[in-house]
Amino acid sequence: MDDPFIQIDRAEAASSLRLRERGAEQGALELPAASMQTLDVVEAEVAAFIQDHFERAQIDAANSIRTYDSRLNSLSLIANLSSIRTQAKIALSDFKAEVATRRGRLTTSRDAIVDSYAELRDFRKKTDLRRPAHDAPPTSATIGTILVCWLLETIANSMFLRLGDSMGWLGGVIAAAVVGAINVGVAAVVGRLVWPLVNRREPMMRSIGWLGIVAWFVLTVLWNLLAGHYRDAKSLALPSPETAALGMLGSGLESIYSYGLLIAGMVFAFGAAISGYKMDDPYPGYGPVARRHASRCEDYVAEIEDATEELTGIRNDAVGEATDVRMELGRQLAQRQQILTHRDAFRRRYEEYAEHLEATGNALLQEYRTANRAARSTPVPARFDMAWTLPRAPLPRAPGEDVPRSAIDAAEADLEQTVTDISAAFDEAIESFEPLDELKRRIADG
Repeated sequence: MDDPFIQIDRAEAASSLRLRERGAEQGALELPAASMQTLDVVEAEVAAFIQDHFERAQIDAANSIRTYDSRLNSLSLIANLSSIRTQAKIALSDFKAEVATRRGRLTTSRDAIVDSYAELRDFRKKTDLRRPAHDAPPTSATIGTILVCWLLETIANSMFLRLGDSMGWLGGVIAAAVVGAINVGVAAVVGRLVWPLVNRREPMMRSIGWLGIVAWFVLTVLWNLLAGHYRDAKSLALPSPETAALGMLGSGLESIYSYGLLIAGMVFAFGAAISGYKMDDPYPGYGPVARRHASRCEDYVAEIEDATEELTGIRNDAVGEATDVRMELGRQLAQRQQILTHRDAFRRRYEEYAEHLEATGNALLQEYRTANRAARSTPVPARFDMAWTLPRAPLPRAPGEDVPRSAIDAAEADLEQTVTDISAAFDEAIESFEPLDELKRRIADG
């Protein structure tokens, strides 16, 4: 409020206290005595009247000062400037600790890549390979191809093997499934384990590979011939067609259907063998070594991406928090200045009100003394010519005024320096994360 204190109407106060009448009455009685040093009854009443108003003003002022002090104390950042520097140091230390942790993880991944390169280099040197490893198709695609070969062979063979079977289609399908499973399964195993041996650098291993392929080819032809004779034995309704098929193995097939069974079996066997052969790099062992190396490289790249993303998030959070604190500090500083300005204005108004009360009291006393002086014939006390002084006490200083501007400037500088330090630490950390291509060049040059 512009005027928080009660203003005294001088004329009304003089009338209510009957100063002129009582002054004349006291003067007619030659009171107070000229030798009296203290205030008389009327003067004391005037002083008490003024003092009562001043005491009420003191109570109101004390309540207002407590309100201002409470608002100042609610400005937590201003009241705890020292904690800003501490928190800034903690934020920077936490960021550097996270950087150190990420560097340690990357060191482990980098060492794994170095070992992987050594393993890959030694393997190529040992095998005299110059080419990169072939990409292997998905395992599901290879297994699916082999199963399709078996299924197609089963379907095709069941049409031939159902003839003469006592169980009809069911017996033909079961027999075809067994024949196809053995035919395709053995071919897939040979394609995966035996065929790649022909690519080995060692003559003995290549010889073993070729011998295995030839043996498999002979066995595949014999197995499918046996399947054809088995079909002939069933179509002729011979007892024990399995045994009869073995006895007919040296002779020719009886039907074009049996030759179709032979051709279908050979086609699907070669299809399964090729699928097994292409399941991985044709040179034995090269695929797993290359995949381990690729996996370690991918892990390293992923680790760098995770570290960069994590540190970016931490940096952004720290910078955002520091910026928010700076903005809040500026807001609280402006609010503090407003509070102090209003508090100073209130203090001045309080002091002015005390002066106003003192002047009012002297004016009321002067009105009483003038009437007293006019009504008496004896001299008046000497104090009639002296001004009355209102006893007063100054308001306490605001605790917020003890915070120097230099401390606030230092806190803002700490926040700004924290942002700079964290940004610099982030840039340094990112630069220290060796990209995969640079790592590869360094290992190659080494």
